[in-house]
Amino acid sequence: MNVVYAKLVDWDLLGEAVAASFVIGIAVLVIAGVAVAASLRAQDQRAAGAEGGVIGWSALTVVCVLAIAGAIAAGIWVMAQ
Repeated sequence: MNVVYAKLVDWDLLGEAVAASFVIGIAVLVIAGVAVAASLRAQDQRAAGAEGGVIGWSALTVVCVLAIAGAIAAGIWVMAQ
């Protein structure tokens, strides 16, 4: 029975999929963490009255959110293929 399952599963391809999913998942988590930290820094800058800092940290937050949205869209596209 084990031999039949071994022939049905392409272990190399499955390993590649697991590795890619792990790396992309960690990257998305790191980007989300940067987005949260940037958002908090923007709030701190706003409270301090530093408009330049608010714009910079808010822009970084937006870029991170767009990157996460892109990763979600790419994941949906890959699953649809």
